[in-house]
Amino acid sequence: MAILKDGVNGGFTGKVGSVVGYQLNGKWVIRSLPKPSKKNQKGSAGQHKCRGKFASMQYFLSHVLNFVRVGFNIDSKAKGMSAHNAAKSYNMLHGFNGDGKIDYSQIRLAQGKLLPPENHSVVFNELGLLFTWDKQTDAGYLLASDQVMLLAFDDKNDFSICITSGNRRSIGEQLLSIPKARQAEAYHTWIAFVSEDRTMVSNSIYAAFGAADPVIQKFSKSL
Repeated sequence: MAILKDGVNGGFTGKVGSVVGYQLNGKWVIRSLPKPSKKNQKGSAGQHKCRGKFASMQYFLSHVLNFVRVGFNIDSKAKGMSAHNAAKSYNMLHGFNGDGKIDYSQIRLAQGKLLPPENHSVVFNELGLLFTWDKQTDAGYLLASDQVMLLAFDDKNDFSICITSGNRRSIGEQLLSIPKARQAEAYHTWIAFVSEDRTMVSNSIYAAFGAADPVIQKFSKSL
């Protein structure tokens, strides 16, 4: 829409059809809109790769949004954006391999300054995934009430399940129940802690887990 200045005989500002009107150095100017090039319409190889990464990250985060809303809640408020956008911003920079595929080992689903879990392990039992971790009793009683956050994601079937208010840090273990029909699958898993009053959260820690592998897997790397 354009706006007429000084009636029909004056200049106008805005867009009318394929032209744009505006004032330049006290004079009214009309110019045509640029035509999009065929190259930009089709997109370069780099543009297609970037669009593909964006779409795949958007799709993945849509399956773990409940976890992200807690895990990136504090970080997002500090940046003035949504938790989803804060998580997407971080993982678009860090969550892909050289081929442009999601590298789940580099994905972060919680971000903060709270003490992260240490020496955690994951093993399947008859009910689901059993997580254990160091109780970190030397960290002080104030952290003992932190609650564990757990997420398991099956990227082959786009299935996820999570807990955002689990057992206390001082308990040292938490079961993430997995439906019987889903227990034959392999999972990407993440663990983090959130303070009882929800004012602090830790960085998440990643671990891959194969249901067919009976060996307990231990991890201590904080992403």
